[in-house]
Amino acid sequence: MKIMHFHDSPHLHGGATQYLNQVLQALKAAGHQNHLFSIGPEIANDCIDMHHSFEYHWSRSPLQRRRDFYSVHQPLADKMQQVIADIQPDLIHIHNCANFRQTVFPTILYSELKSVMTVHDFSLNWNSSPQRQKGCFKALLANLVNRPQHAKARKIVLDSVDLFLCPTQAIVDGLALPADKSVRHRLPINPAEASELPQDMLRMFFAGTLFASKGVDILLRALSIARPKLPNFTLEIAGSGDLDNSLVKLASDLGLADNINFLGQLDGHQMNLAYQRANLQVLPSRVPENSPLTVLEAGVRGRPSIASHAGGVPELIGDNRGWTFLSENSADLANILVDISNDLTALATRGASMRKWVRGEFDPSNHWVQLEQHYANLIS
Repeated sequence: MKIMHFHDSPHLHGGATQYLNQVLQALKAAGHQNHLFSIGPEIANDCIDMHHSFEYHWSRSPLQRRRDFYSVHQPLADKMQQVIADIQPDLIHIHNCANFRQTVFPTILYSELKSVMTVHDFSLNWNSSPQRQKGCFKALLANLVNRPQHAKARKIVLDSVDLFLCPTQAIVDGLALPADKSVRHRLPINPAEASELPQDMLRMFFAGTLFASKGVDILLRALSIARPKLPNFTLEIAGSGDLDNSLVKLASDLGLADNINFLGQLDGHQMNLAYQRANLQVLPSRVPENSPLTVLEAGVRGRPSIASHAGGVPELIGDNRGWTFLSENSADLANILVDISNDLTALATRGASMRKWVRGEFDPSNHWVQLEQHYANLIS
């Protein structure tokens, strides 16, 4: 089978990119051909038969960028049509498409190829869309303009995609996806050794992009609030983003510099060691997360998580597999962290429950069998 994968930015680290790399490897091993179409730089990956990329030249004009993103950008449409005609794929698998939805999805629809989309976030829901702004009168005006565009883009996505693969039931419900075009398809989480949890103090770990949406500043402020009742703790932060320097400064301003270590971008081996050093994974996102890999990868190693109570997170760490706190509420997070530090044995209990659940629900072999079956059913 020849599959054309679409990912707008596979050069950026994140859950969608990590999953794309897993898919490419699994399909290549099974004898399929992988073609990747992206917007931006090409990536080095031996599992790609050919990488087709479109270079978008950013206009200085916000109005022009708006037209490009939210209407048909003809150069991108032409390039996609040409690539589809040249490679003649059996189907298209969409992994991530934040911008250019009104170009990418109509092009796929008019190609008459079958398509699947792994849904990684809640951005098709207006309330969770990056287009939606909060705050003043200016934001209200922006929303009046943006919301119709978002609704138009959502409709073309729903019309264009033949099957939505949803890692959580929360994404199916939260996006109100058509029942006849959506299935729950858990992510593949590879087994890992469960090393003994440190019991000397609270040892936290965060891994992700250092953007405002991930809420690392919420975690830092929570630790500052909890500090009088939480004398001994460590926090390791892995990842990079546009807030690198400001988060380092915030940690210093809050008097937390001695307790926090910024690790930068880690490879797989370094990530595994970081998970082993920790006994609690923290995800303080401002936006609803779907099926965050850090929660699952920590869980399969016997590490529980505390995360914002939104999106798919309650589905993942409910039933005493972890903890949730009120989104964007540093005080609530601080209170729970103090409670955990007063009973560190709960970390091992909830970590063991999470490990057992992840190993059963997120088995990789089941995932790849189901994925190939979905492909086969669509093109049969």
